[in-house]
Amino acid sequence: MSDERPVSSTPLKVNPRGKFVGSRQKLMIVNLFKSKMIQQPTLKVKEVAMIISKELGIGKNTIQSTIAEYKNKKTVSSPNKSKIRATYKQKVDDFERDAIRRKVHEFWFRKQLPTLDKILTAVNEDPDLNTYKRSTLHLLIHDLNFVYVKRGRNSALIERDDIVLWRTKYIEDIRKYRAQRRTIYYLDETWVNAGDCNDRIWQDNTVTSHRDAFLSGLSTGAPNPTAKGKRLIVVHIGSNEGFVDGGLLVFESKKGSSDYHEEMNGDVFFDWLKGVIPLLKDNSVIVMDNAPYHSVKVEKCPTLGWKKAEIESWLEEKGEPFQRPINKVGLMEIVKRIKPQFNKYVVDEYVKTKNMTVLRTPPYHCELNPIELAWSSVKRYVKSNNTTFKLPDVQKHLIDGVNQCTPEMWENFVKHVIQIEDRFWNVDMTVDDVMDDDNLHVMTITGDTSDSDDLGCVALE
Repeated sequence: MSDERPVSSTPLKVNPRGKFVGSRQKLMIVNLFKSKMIQQPTLKVKEVAMIISKELGIGKNTIQSTIAEYKNKKTVSSPNKSKIRATYKQKVDDFERDAIRRKVHEFWFRKQLPTLDKILTAVNEDPDLNTYKRSTLHLLIHDLNFVYVKRGRNSALIERDDIVLWRTKYIEDIRKYRAQRRTIYYLDETWVNAGDCNDRIWQDNTVTSHRDAFLSGLSTGAPNPTAKGKRLIVVHIGSNEGFVDGGLLVFESKKGSSDYHEEMNGDVFFDWLKGVIPLLKDNSVIVMDNAPYHSVKVEKCPTLGWKKAEIESWLEEKGEPFQRPINKVGLMEIVKRIKPQFNKYVVDEYVKTKNMTVLRTPPYHCELNPIELAWSSVKRYVKSNNTTFKLPDVQKHLIDGVNQCTPEMWENFVKHVIQIEDRFWNVDMTVDDVMDDDNLHVMTITGDTSDSDDLGCVALE
């Protein structure tokens, strides 16, 4: 009788769901894939991936993504165990925000009351816009400075009074400056990534399949851009006569931040502006947004965060009398009354000495600045010509893109912005008419939202 006993086999251990697959495991997957393809060349890639998944106990999607990564990059990477997810604010650019605002305005133009659910439907049905969850759109609408008005059980979205007032004043001022035939310059900052390129590219059709390319060591497309984090920060200024010659500032980003505004500061911007001012026409107007580095104060005015003695010292320095004893709230009331005299910006005061005027667009109103259209033209040029993904080459394409943005194009950009100004002016008047006709009572919804819940309206605080 033989002493040999059957060897008991235990079930294959499966890689736990969510556990990272390291670079060594990935290389094993690639080597096994190559071996299987050579042994069974008639099998499809998906079939081979399924076989490897069963043999290694690793998910099929992980197998396929590892193979795809190797095909594209000719290497495999270690897993990024600390994923940094972009916030909704980082994902939604200014043009998308403008489009969402227009969706709200379209309801008012049609004499309809816009609600969050109506806006959500309109935005998600637009193929040119992203698809949003209701909660995300609610946050975006709030960021765009819309509030709810309520009449009975009905709610509608309008923009905050201070934003409407700012926009109205801006349009009145810029119309006045145009009537005075003053030259209006528009400035702004943007960025260009080293990896910016068109999504669609030409490829070599002599390579008939990914399998042929993979086994032959070839590629079926352009390599992925390297050094993706490298970018150029760009500042420029222009008018309906085109970009100002000598006004371009380009420098390499050092932080690799997703927000180019973090690369700028008041000193860099002010130094650039001082060099640009001599290039501009006398008695001109300079339009800019309210970015922090555009709005550095000449001096700080007291806030409730100041110590009481500091507020008293500031008031005495300004020659403003007050009677002691007085509490901090009373002191701040005095500060509030005289603050407009001292609430001045470094840029504005400097520009005044050069016989020029600064005009600021309202928050989140990039569509009122035609240089945004110029930036779109420049970036399209860079993407169309960027094949090396090297920063020096990207900078050259950037300069060429600026040069190809002609005065005729700028004139059309300005005309388009004037139409947008008219649209804003008209929508504000339309909102007034609809509200008056329907006798709407303006209120900000807070706390109990039982009435609005029936209509799918979310409270804004």
